[in-house]
This record gives sequence, C-alpha cells and structure tokens, in this order.
Amino acid sequence: MPLSPERIVRYDRLVTPREHLGVLVEPAGDRVRSLLKSPGETAFSQQRLLDESLTAVRARLREQLGLTGPVILSGHQPEFMHAGVFAKTIAAHVLVQELGGTAVFLMVDSDVTKTARLAVPQNTMGGLRRIEITIPDRDPQRPFEFETLSAREQWLQFFAGTGSMYEFRDQSLLPTFARAWLTTHDTRPTYCDAFARALAATEVELGLAGVRSLTVSRLCATPAFRAFLARMALDAASCATHYNAALITFRQRHRIRARGRPVPRLVVSGQAVELPCWVLRPNEPRRRLFVTTHDELIELATDNRVIAEIRRADLRQSAFHAEPWPLERAGWCIRPRALALSAFVRLCLADLFIHGIGGAKYDEMMEDFLRRWLGIDPAPACCVSATARLPLEAKGVRLADIAAARQQSRDLHYNPQRHLPNVPVELARRREELVRRSAELRAHHPRDHAGRRLVFRELRRLNEQILAADPWRTAEYDQRIGALEAQWGHDQIALDREYFYALHPRATLEKLVRVIRGALRSS
Repeated sequence: MPLSPERIVRYDRLVTPREHLGVLVEPAGDRVRSLLKSPGETAFSQQRLLDESLTAVRARLREQLGLTGPVILSGHQPEFMHAGVFAKTIAAHVLVQELGGTAVFLMVDSDVTKTARLAVPQNTMGGLRRIEITIPDRDPQRPFEFETLSAREQWLQFFAGTGSMYEFRDQSLLPTFARAWLTTHDTRPTYCDAFARALAATEVELGLAGVRSLTVSRLCATPAFRAFLARMALDAASCATHYNAALITFRQRHRIRARGRPVPRLVVSGQAVELPCWVLRPNEPRRRLFVTTHDELIELATDNRVIAEIRRADLRQSAFHAEPWPLERAGWCIRPRALALSAFVRLCLADLFIHGIGGAKYDEMMEDFLRRWLGIDPAPACCVSATARLPLEAKGVRLADIAAARQQSRDLHYNPQRHLPNVPVELARRREELVRRSAELRAHHPRDHAGRRLVFRELRRLNEQILAADPWRTAEYDQRIGALEAQWGHDQIALDREYFYALHPRATLEKLVRVIRGALRSS
C-alpha cells in the first residue's frame, strides 16, 4: 500500500528556527487543535490487535496508566535536553490546559546515553569558552532504565561545579533542577527517578504543573505492549518486509544515501527474521531481537542466544498477555526501537503525539509501514520545536567575513601594489613590465611553460620585495583574519541552541511558553 499523499505534517516545513525564541509548529496551531477537538477513537473501532478491538486496547491501557483523554504525548531520552526539545512538553501542557485531557512526557529509558558530558559556556579573561563537564553515572553501553544513582556527593559536586562556571546560574532554572535532583537521593531512586523529579520541578516553576512522566519500561510492562509485540512476532516475515519496503521508499523519496539512515534495514537470514526491537538485560549491552517460527512454536532470540520459545496459540490470545511472559520473569526485557515505539503509542495510547523535527521526519516512514503492514492509520502527530539562545553577547561575524579577509590577504601577496600606499617607483615599473610579459606569453606562446614559469617566479620575488617595503601590512592582514576567526568561534559558543534548557534564565523560558501558546492558537 503506498504512502497516503495527504500527510498532516509537511516534511518540507520541518526546518529548525534560526532566530532566538523562534518556534516551529507543524501543522499550524488551529489544525492541531482541530485534531484534538474531534478525537479519532471511532477510527480504531473496526481495527483489531489480536482478538480485541484497538478501541478496547486503548481504553484498558489508559485505565491501567491512570490517564484520561485526550492523551497528548511527547517524549525524549532522559538527557540534559535543550530548549527545542523542552518545547514539546510546553506545547503538550498548553494544549491540555486549553482542551483538557492529560499531558504525558514519555521518558525513553530503554535508550543509551548519547553524551557523557554537559556543555557549559564560561566567560574568561581570554574570552568565551565551552567547558565539557563529566556527568556522573553515564555508561554508554547501559540503558537508562538500569542506571542507579551514584553517591549524592558526586551529584552535588557536579551541579556545584556547573553553577560555579556559569555566570547566569542565579537567573536560570539550574538551582531548581539541582535541588529536586539532589532531594531525590533521600528515597534511593534510579537515575530516571531523579530526572523525572527534576524535570517536574522546573515545569512547576514555569507554571506547567500536571505533565505526567511515563517510562518506556513501564509502558512495556503492560498487556497492550505484549499484545503488540506478539502481533509482530506472529507476522514477523510480513512485518519485516513492509518495514524494509517503507524504508526504501522513504530513502528514495528524500534522496537519502547515507548508510543506515534513518534506520537500518531489518535482517532476514534464513528462517530468522529481525524485529524492530531491542533485547535488554542488566549489565549487558543491548541486542537485536530475532524471531524464528517452528510449526506451533515461535523462538525469540538475540544475535547470539535463544531467550524463549512461546506457543503461537498463546501469543494469539489477549488473556496470555495479562501477566509477564516467562522471558520477562527470567530477567529479559524487550523494548521497541524508535519507529516501533512511535507505532505502538500512536496506535494504542496517544490522541496526539508531539514530535521534534527528526522524529516528525522519520515518522513518515512509520506511517507508511503501518499502512502497508496493517492497513491502519495511527493517531495524528504534529511537530513542535524551538530555538532559544543563552544571554551571551555575539560578535555577529559571518563565514563570508572571514572568507573576504582571507581573499584580501591572498590578494596582498599577489597584488601588493593595490594595498600599499607608497610602492617604490622602480619596483612598480618592473612589476608592470613582468605583468605585461606574462600576458604576452599567455596570449602568444601558451606552450612556453618554461618561459611562463620563469616570469611567474620573478613576479613572485618582486612582490615579496614590494611587501618588504611595508613589513607590518602582512601582519595586519593576518591579525585581522585571526581576530575574525576568534570572533566567529566565540559566536559558535554564544549562539549554540543545544545548551541544557535549565541553563536558560527563567524569564527566557517563560517567554518561550508565551510564544508557543501564541503559535498553537494561530492559523
């Protein structure tokens, strides 16, 4: 089944805002609100997941999670995210405040960290520099859901060190975030507990109270997810075929050539079929999930071991999924990858999913995959992002300014007479003669390479003699290039939009809330 030509989110409009406090809402705010004012539960009444209607699955899942509709979902890994990511949570709150329902932040604790350092700008006597501060408890091989907190003293040192280097600490939400994080240590929490509490504290500070936090690990412990996983396992070959077909179509449509973008292809090797899921276990790296069908048994395996065999008849029954599978009781965890996670929550939970720019782009592939595989359109999605910059002075230097200065310096060496006010008359006359001779050879004797090379070398030597008459001019031009490059480097630090959102002054984030509220009300 081909991709529907009428997609709510326009791919070509998914562009990062360039200006400070610029906001992207796609589609426009009035369209987003209209999607929520007429929730599409009836669209799922004729669709089934195993032996139940999707409507029943969605209702039961919301009841188990204590959520009332409409459910507006956003999410991200529990990283120290930038304001453009935090904008999704702001948008969810604004929509719920206006239309009712529940705003949920889906914490992707099944993922692994992308960085073990926090970038902080620091003003010094030598200028602005970027400090990279090591974040405690970051293991690039361990999913967040298995992270425990190290000693409180380590985190106290981390936040104190960050604050001591940052001149706008007292204006920012960093103290609020840090206090909530450190208070969490009193209850023996996990890393994700601390992150959820700190995130909620900053939300309250901005008047965004009521945003619920939900982890992927909690979501995957529900009968609804087990049923979704069972549906993929029972239909593994078709699932992988349509997934890969949607991937190929997406890459062709958007002329993507980079290997593995947006996601790798699912592997089909003999009878073993890869599903878009991870297999996790504490103290072990994530592994891919493979399914092999043997008559009435389905074998689930990683790339190096079998983890379970389940009867196909059991997988077909919703009642079987009411309790943890045997593999879960044995310590194995199965978690959906990014597109499978989006597919599950948009089918089984959300009335609206708020993506960032990357997720909104890649979800085009996911929608195509679901239409091909199940003939289902998921709940709608939109995209919200923003750009916010720290209150750091920018020099306003462009790469074009540096290129122009470099060109001027180059021209100084090839045409010094254009840049020096007092060129000795004899040197100027000899240079004119050499230039005339070079033009004559080029026009009438183009194959006299030896002659042309001799004139070029003499002209170069003479240019150096002319420059020697004003030895400071070369240094002046080089210093200008160096100064522009330093100012451009300063701006790359000052104007970076990727800084942790809690480093921003509270006033900046309050204004961002107002801008997003306005964008969601506009047409």
